[in-house]
Amino acid sequence: DVVCKVYDSGTVHVEKAEDQSRIASLPLSDLDISARVAGTPRYLKFPDNAKLETLANDTVDRLVARYGRRSWLDRVHLLESRFKYVLVGLLLLLVFLWGSFQYGIPWAARVIANMLPPSILNVASQQSLSMLDKSVLSATELDADTHERLKAHFQPLIAFHADYALDIIFRKGGGIGPNAFALPDGTIIFTDEMVNLAEDDQELSAVLAHEIGHVVCRHGMRSIVQDSLLGFAILAITGDITGSSELFIGLPVLLTELAYSREFEREADAYALAYMQDHAIDLRHFANLMRRVEKEAGSAKDDGKKKWINYLSTHPMTDERLKAFE
Repeated sequence: DVVCKVYDSGTVHVEKAEDQSRIASLPLSDLDISARVAGTPRYLKFPDNAKLETLANDTVDRLVARYGRRSWLDRVHLLESRFKYVLVGLLLLLVFLWGSFQYGIPWAARVIANMLPPSILNVASQQSLSMLDKSVLSATELDADTHERLKAHFQPLIAFHADYALDIIFRKGGGIGPNAFALPDGTIIFTDEMVNLAEDDQELSAVLAHEIGHVVCRHGMRSIVQDSLLGFAILAITGDITGSSELFIGLPVLLTELAYSREFEREADAYALAYMQDHAIDLRHFANLMRRVEKEAGSAKDDGKKKWINYLSTHPMTDERLKAFE
């Protein structure tokens, strides 16, 4: 405990409270005085790295005003101590956060994902495929002739996208039913159920064009980067990773990911539409297969069977989107 005396001349004396022995004596101009923030302690920092801590904020304010030591940071206390300024600040913060989540983070994710080297995409895809094979997928039950026929049928699409190292593989979907999805490195998985549900190979080509759209736009890595950036943004706002802040990290990720995935689907739709139009593929093939998937999923639900995590779940369809193909 100390006593700090400031004289009219601007000289500062610091003495021990117990015996009044002097610890320091120097001009006030040599001190670095921290700005006021609510009722938190103020700090008077000395040239030798000593620091005096005090809760006498009003007294320090008078000293700062009298000896002309004001800082632009003093405006922080002015803003936080006026209710109308707090409301305006809160409104601006909300607008900033909305803009960041809606536009800033997706833009940053797109830039980062496009800069990632192929080695990162390969590792992410291998780990994803390994996890899927261990959990929900199993070896394909399609015969070799079907494999060869479909790969030959897909060859024009693959050749057109030679720069993306596309690889088509087949798996039995089991619980995920009719499905197809693209991994970041260009591996595209068709489930046996999706192949069996198709009445025309061109329907599968339409789905493949859609999935290639995801690869070209790097939607897989953009999703991963977006989730990471959202988590870091929440940590930056809350200031820690413990307690209640952990509960809120997942909320914006969940809410915004729904919107982001819809945006990704629209981008992949646009890509598939353009390709199919340029190569004279009937657009209705895609919609026909999706309508069939929708009907099959509805029948399974009505029969009390386990509901599929089907293509409509991982690629949310809307009538508006399908009408574009119809």
